[in-house]
Amino acid sequence: MTVSRAIAVAAILIVVAIVVAAFVTIGPPNRARAEALDRQRVLDLGDVAAELHEDHGAGPLAAALPQPRHDPVSGKPYEYQRLGDNRYHLCATFELPTPPDQRTGTDVNTFWRHPAGRFCYTLDAGSRVESTL
Repeated sequence: MTVSRAIAVAAILIVVAIVVAAFVTIGPPNRARAEALDRQRVLDLGDVAAELHEDHGAGPLAAALPQPRHDPVSGKPYEYQRLGDNRYHLCATFELPTPPDQRTGTDVNTFWRHPAGRFCYTLDAGSRVESTL
């Protein structure tokens, strides 16, 4: 084997090793996409909750959302169910569970954690909206 051929083979092996290391570190691209979509779902639900809590001062919760938000993949509106004058469910279908390595603590809200699949949050419009951060 010539020196130039050995250098080419070594370069290819280095590139393959870098790609493998990237997949091990951050996961495949479809996982990153699913995590981004789930983050968007949580942000959307947080916005819906904030709007409901702002509008709630005038009386009981509405029977339906005045301006529903929609899932970024299916295009279907997120589920809203009024449970009483103050309590309600907001539901979405998540692709992945909240990552276990997501930061937790007093500065980060764990309320918006979720499993994979359909999940409903129970909220009270008379209480402060939990931050989605």
